[in-house]
Amino acid sequence: MNKHERVKMALEHKEPDKVPTISPMDVQKYVYDVLETPVPDNITKYFKNPFISKIVDITAPILNKIGGLEKDFRNFFVNKMAADVKMGFDASWNIYANIFRLKDSTCMTDIFGRIYKIVEDRWGNMETPSYIDGMFKTPEDFKRFKKKEWEAHPEMMYKFNVYIKERFGNDIYLFGSHLFGLFEQAWQPFGFPTFARLIMKERGFMEEVIEYNKQWYLKCVDASADAGLPGIIYSDDMAFKSGPMLNPKMMDDLFGDALREITGRAHKKGVKIVIHSCGNNKLLLPYFISWGFDGHHALEPTAGVDIGEFRKEAGHKLSFLGHLDIAHVLSYGTREDVFENVKDSIKKAGEGGGLILGPTNSHSDIRVQNLRWMMEAIDEFGRYPLSL
Repeated sequence: MNKHERVKMALEHKEPDKVPTISPMDVQKYVYDVLETPVPDNITKYFKNPFISKIVDITAPILNKIGGLEKDFRNFFVNKMAADVKMGFDASWNIYANIFRLKDSTCMTDIFGRIYKIVEDRWGNMETPSYIDGMFKTPEDFKRFKKKEWEAHPEMMYKFNVYIKERFGNDIYLFGSHLFGLFEQAWQPFGFPTFARLIMKERGFMEEVIEYNKQWYLKCVDASADAGLPGIIYSDDMAFKSGPMLNPKMMDDLFGDALREITGRAHKKGVKIVIHSCGNNKLLLPYFISWGFDGHHALEPTAGVDIGEFRKEAGHKLSFLGHLDIAHVLSYGTREDVFENVKDSIKKAGEGGGLILGPTNSHSDIRVQNLRWMMEAIDEFGRYPLSL
């Protein structure tokens, strides 16, 4: 059975030959350890030089115009896909991330109105930029914000997806993805306190923002589906480790109809659509189903998620993707730790299909060796029919 057939069957709650795997990995340490090549010099590496940093602080707009970050990010995500194929993953979370722009030598912004800190991992490699705050404090800030790059993004995403499909589509099941869903696009460019105030005081305006983002996201769905990718990961963190960030009924009231339209567009195009949301989403599971999603990715163990309880709650109305612990097991755990985590996950949620295992998320401490142990454990325990 090939990888496409294996993933497709799992998403349809049928039992393939074995439990498939998915990679959300998007950090340099993983990619270049797998490819066994040195980490390339990124433009931000030079910002630590006091003289260069002062120049960057002045010339950031010029660097943005000449694509100072674009080449680095594009090359990285192509190499990420090559690493996932080499590792033997069945599916990969394919990301088009040409959204970042230099603010100065310490910070970035994005084309949607966020501010980030430039950070490194403990090996000195560029890490995923760390969200700090939003650029908007009033409705007028949002309305005045130039959205030329925002509007152009889906078409550029489509072209990138076509390239990725042509190069890697035969070797791995590709989930197309944009980085932010409707909830994150509604609150992060404003910051949560401002977002909460606007929901209470300027509800009409926030509904306009959600509608704008919905129309834009429908184009992103098309950018993956029309490029021939078989699946989409809708990424939208909605929960803390303790539970949802908003009352689930309020979440449904604000975003439910728009999300149903997004999943409906994906299904009309013939592709599966999975929601990624970190934290403990147990109270949101009925809404994930109501909104039309085919699966849920993350299922974060350190947020108190028991995949067996989630399976009992959702049944086979949702496929589950990810779940393996990255705080300890895949980062610092022994071979026995990895095997036990894999075995327990399959035992609790593998029966009848609907399970695709992999890291819950991505960070630089996840070891390639532990991922290889994960693959070995799935070969041992994840063969259908299950005998656990």
